[in-house]
Amino acid sequence: MFLEQISRPTGIDIYIRLTWMFVIFITFLIVLLGLLYLSMRRALERENKSLAFSNLAIESMETERRRIAREFHDTILPQVRDQAVAMQIRAICTDLMPPDFSRLSLKDSLADVCSKFIKRSGIECACFIQEEIDFSHLGVINQLHLYRMVQEALTNIEKHSKAEKASLVVRSFVKEQTEGIFVCVSDDGAGISGEIKAGLGIQSMRQRAAILGAQLDFLSESGNGLLVRIEIAK
Repeated sequence: MFLEQISRPTGIDIYIRLTWMFVIFITFLIVLLGLLYLSMRRALERENKSLAFSNLAIESMETERRRIAREFHDTILPQVRDQAVAMQIRAICTDLMPPDFSRLSLKDSLADVCSKFIKRSGIECACFIQEEIDFSHLGVINQLHLYRMVQEALTNIEKHSKAEKASLVVRSFVKEQTEGIFVCVSDDGAGISGEIKAGLGIQSMRQRAAILGAQLDFLSESGNGLLVRIEIAK
């Protein structure tokens, strides 16, 4: 009887055990949360470094575009006597230089890209840009990023798609109480089967999308053309 009383835990013993279990659990939880915080912090640092690298790479690319355009315009163009060649060089210089968004709106600039694409490639291109769409919240730099993404998508159609028709759609959207801008560039060309290869053009589009905080998707099936979809939330 006496031994049973000794071996049987009292209320205080149970309380102490529960307290220690609670302390161990809280300690484990704090350590787990600490590790999770460090992991998230490192991921955020990597993302910020990647974004900073993307910004630097795109800035360097735009600087090089301007330099090449000036070289063509100031050095090569004056020596060209053939009018057809001179017109091509001027067109290249215009494409390389960024639009003057203080003079032209992004809407007009995108419509101009479509017009030049039709003349240059001979591919029919339907262009729909919502009349009341507002790009002002993007700022000049981000408008340039969006302009270059559309320009690159159309250039890819011209070079690789073997398409007869293309289209550009730009409109606002509301999805799950989120407003933003929807851009779609598509064609009826050969399309791509399997994974989209990340060439320099597509890589620059992805870098610009990361800077914009935009969702960029490439949807394609062999023989069914390619669709480039961009969504930028406000």
